[in-house]
Amino acid sequence: MNKQGFKILKSFTKIILFVLCLMDNNNVFAQTLEEELVYQEINDCPYIFYKGDSVEVKWIVRGKLNMETFSNTNFKKLEVKTCEEFKSKYVEIKPSIIIDDDQKFHCVPKIAILSDIHGQHDLFINLMKANKIINKKGEWSYGNGHFVIVGDIFDRGDKVTESLWFVYNLEKQAKKAGGKVHFLLGNHEVMILQGNDKYIHNKYKWVSEQMGVTYKELFGKETLLGEWIRTKPVAIAINDIAFVHAGFSPEFTQKKYDISNVNQLFHHSIIDHDKETVLKNDDLKFMLKKKGPIWYRGYFRDKDFTKEKAQKILHGIGMKHIVVGHTSMKRVLSHFDGLIYSVDSNLKKGEYGEILIWENNKFYRGTLDGKRIEI
Repeated sequence: MNKQGFKILKSFTKIILFVLCLMDNNNVFAQTLEEELVYQEINDCPYIFYKGDSVEVKWIVRGKLNMETFSNTNFKKLEVKTCEEFKSKYVEIKPSIIIDDDQKFHCVPKIAILSDIHGQHDLFINLMKANKIINKKGEWSYGNGHFVIVGDIFDRGDKVTESLWFVYNLEKQAKKAGGKVHFLLGNHEVMILQGNDKYIHNKYKWVSEQMGVTYKELFGKETLLGEWIRTKPVAIAINDIAFVHAGFSPEFTQKKYDISNVNQLFHHSIIDHDKETVLKNDDLKFMLKKKGPIWYRGYFRDKDFTKEKAQKILHGIGMKHIVVGHTSMKRVLSHFDGLIYSVDSNLKKGEYGEILIWENNKFYRGTLDGKRIEI
């Protein structure tokens, strides 16, 4: 065989091997090619980094990194057609921030609550529209009501950034209408701020690589979304209802903690502090362990937990009800004769979800088809 014939045979062999690779779904090469094709279709919403008197904005369109630098004055000209949730008209660059650790609200006429969105943005929006928290255009339509997300927008799903920008915008719309949006920190928000990206979707591993930073750095202190997230509380009270991601354990009230000092501890002593140092402090360690407010599951998994224990906890914090997420259920549920409500209705699976509604001193399940069922 001459030299030219050998080259032709070699090329033909490569083609045959490539086709065989594609036919084998478990083959590393076939998987790599498949991943590359998927990444070519990825879009991701903007991440805004503070750079002195300007901002650097990075986003992904059809698998390609886009990057622009703006002065604070011309930033509102930015449009990102592949991320309708991002609306630069609502964006405030380095606003004056006052963190309210007390987080108690009174005389609120109606409340809607859900939790654990986990990147399932489309389902989240459909649920909100079905229950008239937003209109068909995705804008606030809940008037002077309050809407509470009891933690965990982050991780698992592939539309986390869309949900973050949507909630960011919704806050501004609600305030203008006399209402309010509350986004509480769950364990997954705290994990991301601490650099634990164990549960992020593969999309975000790829996105952070394209942007040349870690996923934690996408939400660092010198980013707009990171700055915004750091203002969020762990617990709040509205009327006589307490809201927290996982729950207040019996040990929580025994230690005389309350909503205000929990928020103070997370804001000033846990987030952005070295984890090893944090865990040396008994109060801070408690907050980050299984009896703490972002990890506790005892209401539903402790066989010895009783209505009497729930009453004692409520007495300790001066509330009549507690609303929590974190522990997944098939739907919104009432526990211990209405003392505790669970609102993690498994949105993370992307198939179904519900919302808890409080109006006229009654609790209702808001379903995905818009039905309201009294609990």
